[in-house]
Amino acid sequence: MTRQFRGWQVRWYGALVLAGLLAFAVPNSAQAERPVGPKLLPERTLAYLRVSDSQLLVERFRDTALGRIVQDEQVRPLVSQLYNSAQNAWKQLEERVGLPLDQLLKIPQGEICVAYVAPPEQRPGLVVLLDVKDQLPQFEKLLAKGESFLSDVGGSKTTEKIANRDVSVFRGPDGQQVYLLERDGTIVFASNKELLEFTLKSWDGGAGDKLADKTPAGKTLADNDKFNSIMNRCAGSVDDPPQITWFVDPIELVRTQARGSVAATGLALIPVLGLDGLKGVGGSLNFATGEFDQVQHMHVLLDNPRAGVVELVAMKSGDTTPENWVPADVISYSTLNWDFKLTFDKAAVLYNSLSGEGEFQNEAQRRIGDRLGVDFEKEVLPAMQGRVSYVQWIEKPVRINSITNLAGVKLSDPQTFQPTLQKVLDKFPDRHEKKYFGGVTYWQAKTADQQPEQGENDEPALRRPEPCLAIVGDYLLASDSTAALQAAILASTDSTPRLANELDYKLIASKIKRQVGGDAPGMIQFSRAEEGMRFWYEMAKAEDTKKFLSSRGEGNPLLRDVDRAFKDNPLPPFSVLAKYLAPGGGMMVNDETGLHYMSFTLRRAMK
Repeated sequence: MTRQFRGWQVRWYGALVLAGLLAFAVPNSAQAERPVGPKLLPERTLAYLRVSDSQLLVERFRDTALGRIVQDEQVRPLVSQLYNSAQNAWKQLEERVGLPLDQLLKIPQGEICVAYVAPPEQRPGLVVLLDVKDQLPQFEKLLAKGESFLSDVGGSKTTEKIANRDVSVFRGPDGQQVYLLERDGTIVFASNKELLEFTLKSWDGGAGDKLADKTPAGKTLADNDKFNSIMNRCAGSVDDPPQITWFVDPIELVRTQARGSVAATGLALIPVLGLDGLKGVGGSLNFATGEFDQVQHMHVLLDNPRAGVVELVAMKSGDTTPENWVPADVISYSTLNWDFKLTFDKAAVLYNSLSGEGEFQNEAQRRIGDRLGVDFEKEVLPAMQGRVSYVQWIEKPVRINSITNLAGVKLSDPQTFQPTLQKVLDKFPDRHEKKYFGGVTYWQAKTADQQPEQGENDEPALRRPEPCLAIVGDYLLASDSTAALQAAILASTDSTPRLANELDYKLIASKIKRQVGGDAPGMIQFSRAEEGMRFWYEMAKAEDTKKFLSSRGEGNPLLRDVDRAFKDNPLPPFSVLAKYLAPGGGMMVNDETGLHYMSFTLRRAMK
């Protein structure tokens, strides 16, 4: 395939998918009645992304916290000027594309569905469904530009009858073809004839003949058991289905991509390793639904009973209350309960069955234990009790990398682990220094003593990372910030407030418990959208940021427009933004069907 034709295909695929992803147009008309995407696609659809109604998605997004912020009367002038800047930048591409930005964004008018399908013994390919309705004239302008480009590179356009309908067939200079037609305000695109025929005949109520021979009873994606199992877990409320859904069959996708290549020889390992126990992954996203600003679901469908690699999933129920070392002012917190010994043992059985007795243990010792100067299996693994927590905290003053990371591993016996930790420290005597804070000993990695000097036109100053670790209570804590570690030490001594006592955390924890499986999750999350927004707000108002935009804008039109927009429309007080923001949380459960993850952000009631 020539480079020109590859570029043509990429532009076509990209234009159609981009139109779906940029579905932020003014609602215009109701969705036409036709079978939904899953009822038009072949049963063996390996990857799928669907927006049920682009207009509803826009409407719901506008009702989210972010959507309401950009519509606030004190923020709208800034957003309008930034959007005008984007329109001006688009003008450089408008001649090639054929439409101004605002008209391009109005094209999606209903369902958008993009799928990669691979029917047995048929060519895999792409199918795209895009409802345009009364925006068809605008899409035709986009199409005309594509046809002109195709002609310039030596391609051609013809018309062919498929399922009793006239279909445009676009041929590249090397003979490769793609198929496109409009039906009842919907653009249907397929990368080969068989897929388009199946789609059209499914639309009419009967499966495509050529694919029906290979697909029992002409079944569609809506008949796929894996797809249905995942979508049932991610459906949300019956009265308010999600606006966005997605699905991937990863193992079949790998098999399809490897078919006929050298890599196909490795496919025999899939059942040996138990990878075929990974049946599918999918999820959903819903905006402005009930008391929630947004709700996200993801489900990893696993075989039952589990075998091979799938057996390594050892998440378990356990205590998820924030530890006493977690400061009250974190911007996010997550904790996970996991049986590390079980995962290690199952991995050893699987690895050794292929490599030889004791090979996995030897490899773990070589890659981890020997590098640290300890016995991994006897000293490190037994020390891990089975809980890991992760915190993000902002180190002041606010800079680009002010968000710090703090992780804690619960120890079975801190006193017993002390000699093991000392062995690790002794192996690298010149790379750390011993310090004390709040009655706790900690070790800080040695770094360069001075920071590079900044000139007036340099980027904003960066926080210098300070890797450090300490045993605090029954946890081994590690951070990239001494300030964050010290904040954790103060919280552990009850010198400063703790997250577990904060009202917003307690509210999120109560919401988690009400979800299916929320009484015994293996993992939970907590986040403060307000604090995350405050970080970016302070960054935007910082003098260093203003200097950066001003200096870099001299040679970059986009940054120059952003700089001018912020100067013309100063940000309002942070309270204007904060009134829309509420905390959020999430959880993960491990049940008989696999792993299910659910996250949400609460919706702030407006007076």
